[in-house]
Amino acid sequence: MAVDIKVPTVGESISEVTLLKWVKKTGEYVERDEVIAELESEKATFEVNAEKAGILTTTVAEGDSINIGDVIASIDDSAARPQAGTPAADDDTKEAAPQKSAEPALAREPLKTTGKEVPVKIPTVGESISEVTLLKWVKNRENM
Repeated sequence: MAVDIKVPTVGESISEVTLLKWVKKTGEYVERDEVIAELESEKATFEVNAEKAGILTTTVAEGDSINIGDVIASIDDSAARPQAGTPAADDDTKEAAPQKSAEPALAREPLKTTGKEVPVKIPTVGESISEVTLLKWVKNRENM
């Protein structure tokens, strides 16, 4: 069964967004809650996550303007996860390998700091949005 991925409501006054970038492409297997796209409104940039695990099919091109509530993709949640040794699984492994091999090298380098801590504040995303969820840290303290 296919699950439609729609542009989420991001604020009372926002009726249209632009698809900046697909993080995942058509035909790729995605995990639930994995980031699949980046959208931009007049007030903020935000990510769209997969609602289910399965094979992604995109229906909107990068750079397109789309209305809130429009379908931008679907996920076939009945599709099985690719097994190791299949072309799709091998492609995922090749993409992830450089990132994994770079992390230990970064961890060996000493952390260089100025001695100052700077608070990181959550930006305003819209008039009616009062709460957000931190999905993951992109940078670790060791990588700064």
